[in-house]
Amino acid sequence: MLLHRRQQFARLCAIFMTALSLFFAALPAAAATTKEITAQGLSAQRNGDYDLAKFYYEQAAEQGYDEAQNNLGYMYQQGLGVKTDYARAKFYYEQAAAQGNADAHNYLGFIYENGLGIKKDYARAKSYYEQAAAQGDPNAVHNLGVLYAQGLGVKLDYARAKSYFEQAAAQGIAEAQYNLGLMYYEGLGVKPDYARTKSYFEQAAAQGFAEAQYSLGAMYYKGEGVKKDYARAKSYYEKAAAQGDKEAAEALREYF
Repeated sequence: MLLHRRQQFARLCAIFMTALSLFFAALPAAAATTKEITAQGLSAQRNGDYDLAKFYYEQAAEQGYDEAQNNLGYMYQQGLGVKTDYARAKFYYEQAAAQGNADAHNYLGFIYENGLGIKKDYARAKSYYEQAAAQGDPNAVHNLGVLYAQGLGVKLDYARAKSYFEQAAAQGIAEAQYNLGLMYYEGLGVKPDYARTKSYFEQAAAQGFAEAQYSLGAMYYKGEGVKKDYARAKSYYEKAAAQGDKEAAEALREYF
């Protein structure tokens, strides 16, 4: 398609400015440490400038910095400014994990657990999660809980799942707080306890965890362990729906 001269000029200017920004970005990077370069990449990523973030991460990753390698892996896993590429994500995670990066171990576990670009392998997922958990990664601790709660590659064991969830929940992992709430709600290895369910759901909801917000809405709508309160139910449904929770959106359409 032919472009109007002004459009052509605007496109050339945009290309020039992008090239210029990368050129100037390279100047401080040459003298900066890999940690500083990665910090610049993280700042760019937070500002939504994924091209610049990738540029910085690649500079540091090429020098062997594990945090930059891990961050590149995450960009390819999530498709942040690049086409989703699980093979490249795995490649960068493996480089970082080889240096003992806990996040990379956890992400590799997630890739193997969910079969992202590879065949599912719960044994390898568990191994990677354990390595990350041994370094104190609370997300990996939670993920071990999921394996035991669902019997994925291990014998179903609600007691061990609960222990892992409690450890992760105590460190502020919202999904672990929510899963503990579910265990008490459904009586999985514990006596059903709506009061404890509500407490854990509230902790997760306070961090913006949509599923917990929806579940609290359902408790208030049905009066499960609480007095029925349609106003509070609607409020929680709205919070969850605003984050794209389909069940919450359906509840709003059906009940309100």
